[in-house]
Amino acid sequence: MNIMRRIPLLSIVLFLLILVSCSKKEAKQQTELPVVSVKATPVQFGDIENTVSLNGKTIFLKKNTVASPISGYILKVHVKFGAKVHKNDLLFEIQTKENKALENTDAGIINVPAPANGTINTLTVNATGGYIMEGAELCSIIENKDLMVQVNVPFEYHSLAKPGTKCKLFLADNTSFDGSIFQVLPNVDEANQTQQVLIKPNTNRALPENLNLTVQLVNLRHNHTCLVPTDAVMTNETQTEFWVMKIVNDKMALKVPVKKGITNDHLTEILSSNLTENDLVITDGAYGLSDSTEVIMTPNP
Repeated sequence: MNIMRRIPLLSIVLFLLILVSCSKKEAKQQTELPVVSVKATPVQFGDIENTVSLNGKTIFLKKNTVASPISGYILKVHVKFGAKVHKNDLLFEIQTKENKALENTDAGIINVPAPANGTINTLTVNATGGYIMEGAELCSIIENKDLMVQVNVPFEYHSLAKPGTKCKLFLADNTSFDGSIFQVLPNVDEANQTQQVLIKPNTNRALPENLNLTVQLVNLRHNHTCLVPTDAVMTNETQTEFWVMKIVNDKMALKVPVKKGITNDHLTEILSSNLTENDLVITDGAYGLSDSTEVIMTPNP
């Protein structure tokens, strides 16, 4: 009888021991946080700049209008639209009314030469036999070497537009080249409060007139400063606090508060931090990561 009573008691004790063991195991599992897989990049020191992008277009400063020196008939046209000419090249032959009346081909023929090197930009007269008045336009010649980029700079950025200042020019075909500010015109548009600036492009390409492009001026530049990938910088909802997650001992992610400086599409300048060159900061996997989280690094592609 006593044995029968002891068996249920023993079962209860075993059940309680198993229950306590499972509870401890579950608590242990809860305290063991999973290892997070992240990607990291070394901190670097270099140069970074902040730029201002403005819309510009190409213009020709010099356009030579070729006018008829007399009233008469167009005897010959020696050029075509778009043709390149040199100074003193023969462009037109004009026959005077007297010459045409007398049918004398030895006198009364006026040659019209090119006044400068360039390209025939407009061709008003392209057929023979027509009568033209003295002073009427025959064609115009643009001088390719005097091509400029015109940009309207808001007056708030007038300090960036100084003669000789370097800039970058971007075309719609994803090509770019350097330029320098040639002249700042001394007037401001009353409605838009912008100032016209002429930029000399540094390229051998034959650019057409009225080509739209983007002008990039340097607003601010810092040299040999602490830089991290922009993806590595975390912030709160109000964007009043910023931090990066630094990897310590190749396995621990520590939260490092930082102050941002210049930012572009790829890099962010870091101010007021203890980051040193070659410190590893997390670029992928840092979102929502708690301080002192155990991590494992995966190689960047």
